[in-house]
Amino acid sequence: MSTDSKAARWKILLGYAAFAVVAFVVGLLVTFPYDAIRKRLVSEAAQAGLAVRIGSLRPGLAGITATNVRVSKPPQPLSADTVAALARGEGMLGAAELGEPLVLDSVALRPALFPPGIALRASVMGGTLSASVGLLGDTRVKVTADGLQASGGNLPAFTGMDLDGELNAALSLTMPKSGAQPDLSQANGELTLDTRNMVIKSGKVAIPMGGGTAVPMDLPQIDLGALTGRIQFVKGLGTVESLRLKSNELEAVATGTLKLGKRLEYSEPGMDVNIKLDPEFQKRLGLVGAGVTILPPDKTDPSFRAARLAGFLNRPTFLPRR
Repeated sequence: MSTDSKAARWKILLGYAAFAVVAFVVGLLVTFPYDAIRKRLVSEAAQAGLAVRIGSLRPGLAGITATNVRVSKPPQPLSADTVAALARGEGMLGAAELGEPLVLDSVALRPALFPPGIALRASVMGGTLSASVGLLGDTRVKVTADGLQASGGNLPAFTGMDLDGELNAALSLTMPKSGAQPDLSQANGELTLDTRNMVIKSGKVAIPMGGGTAVPMDLPQIDLGALTGRIQFVKGLGTVESLRLKSNELEAVATGTLKLGKRLEYSEPGMDVNIKLDPEFQKRLGLVGAGVTILPPDKTDPSFRAARLAGFLNRPTFLPRR
């Protein structure tokens, strides 16, 4: 066989291979069940009390990628019609109905083998959020936040405060099954926090100093500095091994527990919190700073004020410590 014939055959084989790849990609794009996946994601989120809006879905070789994903906490439970509209990709409702969203630039989902389950990787707030969920036996959840910028992802509107700084965290939990659902209230694992250069530039805060309704108050710029901590969970009871917020203007140290609920918002903190404010900073805080003065001095170190954080995560109480 001549050299020219061999070259021609390789060109034909290469052409067939290229055509097969293109045909596969085009077929995948055309037949991929976008609507079914969007509906499943929106429905699962709605059951957890969240509204999810997805800009676009596209397939990958190992999973799917969603772009312009907006996750919010609606002020009221979503109606069936609203969930159906979100599942169809209709985004006519705004923040008044769905709440201010946290924006994720892209989210990639793929199957995981070790352990069998789902893996997620999201580009959000200028950083990366990685997660995996093991579905064989007990539910194993691992989440890592790396280099998230507090000024990104619509977080200022989501929290009501203009923020800056870097957020890093890691969470690892193993939850036993209660019926068909994992039981967060019996989870074992660990949470670590490592935030840097945190600043509140402006915003409002409502500090629940007692059982009454907290009144929102304007905040000046606050240098929060670094928040570091580690909490170990055993059968749903988290023990604070370390939890500290420190900057040039303030210092706060917490000890105690965090009892997980079946839903995260119903988790119960039971923490002693010691607070120390720079005198000039306390003056700038106005009424908030004056409120700190009603806290008694800590018995061990009177330079700190002593408080008790209790209640629930969605409705905490912050009282003078007895």
